[in-house]
Amino acid sequence: MTTLMRELDQRAEAIPSVTACRIGNRSQTYGELARQVRLFAAALLELGLDPGDRVSLYLPNSVEYVICWYGAMRAGMVANPINAALSPREVEFLLDDSGARALVTTADLAGKLGEILTERADLRLIVADAATPASGLALADLLTGGERDLPYPSGEAAACLPYSSGTTGRPKGVVHSHDSLSAQAVLSANALQLRTGDTLVHALPLVHLFAGNIVMGGSLVAGATMVVQPTFDSAGFVELLAEVRATACAGVPANYAMLTRLLDKDIRREQLGCLQVAFSAGAPLPIAVHAEFQARFGAPVLNCYGITEAGGNLAASLRYGRTPDLSCGIAYPRTELRVVDPDDRPVEVGEVGELVARGPQIMTGYWRRPSATAQALRGGWFHTGDLARFDADGYLYIVDRRNDLIVSGGYNVYPAEIEDVLQEHPDVEACAVFGIEDPVKGEKPWAAVVPASKPLDVESLEHFCRERLAAYKVPRRFVVVDDIPRNSLGKLQRGVLRKRYSPDPPSSSSTT
Repeated sequence: MTTLMRELDQRAEAIPSVTACRIGNRSQTYGELARQVRLFAAALLELGLDPGDRVSLYLPNSVEYVICWYGAMRAGMVANPINAALSPREVEFLLDDSGARALVTTADLAGKLGEILTERADLRLIVADAATPASGLALADLLTGGERDLPYPSGEAAACLPYSSGTTGRPKGVVHSHDSLSAQAVLSANALQLRTGDTLVHALPLVHLFAGNIVMGGSLVAGATMVVQPTFDSAGFVELLAEVRATACAGVPANYAMLTRLLDKDIRREQLGCLQVAFSAGAPLPIAVHAEFQARFGAPVLNCYGITEAGGNLAASLRYGRTPDLSCGIAYPRTELRVVDPDDRPVEVGEVGELVARGPQIMTGYWRRPSATAQALRGGWFHTGDLARFDADGYLYIVDRRNDLIVSGGYNVYPAEIEDVLQEHPDVEACAVFGIEDPVKGEKPWAAVVPASKPLDVESLEHFCRERLAAYKVPRRFVVVDDIPRNSLGKLQRGVLRKRYSPDPPSSSSTT
């Protein structure tokens, strides 16, 4: 099986002058990208790191992110993406849990980490955006060194370590091999029918595998061009689509909702005459948004269902032909999907059960969590935890989200993680975090709080959370309650709270 490392070198040889990526006002051809990837790989080895070591990337979308993502893998090391929106406390956990040997970040983000870095003398700090950083090494200097004759990592070797989570609230590292990562990229390129000459535009964070592997990896294996708007702006996004004559775009439902709601009505499809298809993942896509986008821009939006443990997608709508409303399409090629009962026996067509999957894109396992790995991969199938059903034609429908996960603007928000923070506040006796549907974000986190003393200063709770959590995880509303609903086993009943405070839910297409 090919790997992304080989694919990059092949693209550099076959189409060296074709633009591989453009992020903001900077771009790199396939030839330039492949060379800088090899230079960074050689530099990591010169610094004394070994194959298998984890290299954390705490970076915003940038050309440097792309270089370091592939460069760490090219050296046989494990790329560990960290969302630049995370707080220092959250980054500290990921650095410790992964056992990172190197951290690539910006001067500003390094400054925010402060003592977290000074307490880790053995962590190599590489600063991506400063020629003379206050501490650490300048990435620009590392990219001026010499190349080395580097063997390609084996397909079975670990390639990347993104983090996911579950009901415990503690993120779990998801290990993907070079084989699983490249299999997902190839499957995505084929399913979405990307080709050399295509230009795909998005404003998604590359730290998530939707952008970092389905879009970026799929573009790489296809020899297409990826163009990234650093921060999503609906009017600017349309201008960018027209400027680069984009044939495809990708986004989360919040992006498409903003495009259809906020754009000037004079925007017409002739301005985007090259746009052929759009991809959506990360949250349910409202049917009305889908219909309005296609009517305005002349391109269908393909619903995709995926999960970090699968390196991205497991199913997607058909590019040609009509996928039924509320369905997220059919299984990817070489991917088997089943719906099973609690005893892992397949259920009848139309019945609801847990969705399980197997295929070449499935993770190797959870980082240093053998029991969680054995449970998730029991019987040779990955258990998604999502409730789903199939219709008679093989179309997949996601019925409910797994483990009370909240998806807000395409970001995964884990209630237990927020609850852990709230429980540290001296005025909180008990709490529960749950998702409320939102027409733009998909969902927003709310928190029900039992005060330890009255009156409770709700503003102090928000400030407390903002100091300790990424902004998108901070509850949008705090509801003061007398008690938290629990079942007979003492487990939180978040569904009771969702039902109590939710408006009537809108119709939507179900994706992940």
